[in-house]
Amino acid sequence: MHRDDHERLAALTEENALLREFVDASRDALWCIEFVEPVDLTAPEHEVIRQVFENACIWRMCNPAMSRLYGLPDKLDFNAQKVRFFFARNPDNEDFVRTLLRSNFHVDGVRSLDRDYAGRHVAMENDVRGHIEGGLLYRMLGAVRNLSPQLSRERVLEARVATLANVLGALPDPVLLIDADGVVDAVGPALAWQLGWPVDDVLGRPVSRLVDNWREIAERADRLGRGTPGIDVTARIHMPGRHLLDCAAHVAGCDDESGAGRYVLVLRADRPCHNDAPHEEDTPGRSTRRAR
Repeated sequence: MHRDDHERLAALTEENALLREFVDASRDALWCIEFVEPVDLTAPEHEVIRQVFENACIWRMCNPAMSRLYGLPDKLDFNAQKVRFFFARNPDNEDFVRTLLRSNFHVDGVRSLDRDYAGRHVAMENDVRGHIEGGLLYRMLGAVRNLSPQLSRERVLEARVATLANVLGALPDPVLLIDADGVVDAVGPALAWQLGWPVDDVLGRPVSRLVDNWREIAERADRLGRGTPGIDVTARIHMPGRHLLDCAAHVAGCDDESGAGRYVLVLRADRPCHNDAPHEEDTPGRSTRRAR
């Protein structure tokens, strides 16, 4: 072997060792699947999917973060494990491969449904690249993140939203949840049958389209502070016939889980007001209720 060949070999060995150090030191779970039998990407889509799950393949260059993510015992090497145990064929993973194929194996944020070492299904998000030559897929490599905790939080939030919708739907009075910027986050269907406002015309829009004196109402609620019983007010409602209707209302301030301010406004549409009560100094626990 010539001296130049020895130098090139030494340089490649050093670069390979350095690359391995980078991969092992990464906090991100990094993986590579090498197909001992390359996948023919010129075949029809269903055949490509079959080959991805059936052609012989092995793990290559998976790092310690990958082992931790999938719950392997410390004594086991992820690269020595069977690919199909963790990345099994199922409808979700068929969609995963289909997405990769249609993006030429260059895509970020694509989901897969894997199994951890204990055999539990885990939702994963992958950034994937492919090593393709001559229409053949030799390797898939990328980074993976566990989505299961995020999906669990999403399911909890969805359940809370559904519960809130059921509560709002059962109330006879129109109820609005309004954010700190005065935008309606949620509204009960009673708004439609009590005041003639379709819910879709209010939801996600400034509450001032519905309540003419919203700024004044919000200021009075702010003076009381969050977490108080709130205060009775008169809300001037823009009616579909383009006139204003004064009706009794109750407003209270609250905080959501992130600490952002919210307002709950209850419109007592069956008790219209024609004149607001004189404003007294608003204090917690004291309301300015108009005599009826």
